Amino acid sequence: MCKLGDIIVVNKYIGDDGKEIGTHSFIVIDDNPNCIKGLEYTHVTTVISSFKSEEQKRQKLSHKENMEITEFEKNGTRKLKKPSYAKADKLFYFNKNKLDYYVFGRISDELLDELMKLILYLSDKDKITIVTENL
Repeated sequence: MCKLGDIIVVNKYIGDDGKEIGTHSFIVIDDNPNCIKGLEYTHVTTVISSFKSEEQKRQKLSHKENMEITEFEKNGTRKLKKPSYAKADKLFYFNKNKLDYYVFGRISDELLDELMKLILYLSDKDKITIVTENL
C-alpha cells in the first residue's frame, strides 16, 4: 500500500497524450479514495522525469510547473540515481486495484510541502491537466 509522499513505480500506464507508456515513477500526492468523472480512484500522483543533460535541466526548471527532486529516501538512505523533476501541472489518477506498481521510495516532508504548494498555485492559475485514462 502506498501513501502520501511515496514514490511509486508503475509498470505500464496511459500518458496524457493517450499513448501507453512503460515503466515510470510517480509521487503520490493524495491517497484518499474518491471519484472523479464518475470513476473511482485511490491515488493522485505527479509524474517524475529524469534530466537528460544540464541544458535540458536548465530548460525544464525555467518552467514554473516543474520542480526539481533533489533527493528521496529508499530503505532508510537518501539517494537519487539521476537528477529528476516532478511535473506538477499533470495529475494522474489511478485505481490501485487496476494498477501494477510497487513503492520505490519516499520524498521528504519538506519537498512534499513544496510540491503541494506548487500544485495549489498552478490550480489557482487553471494550469493543471487532469489525467483519468488509467481508471
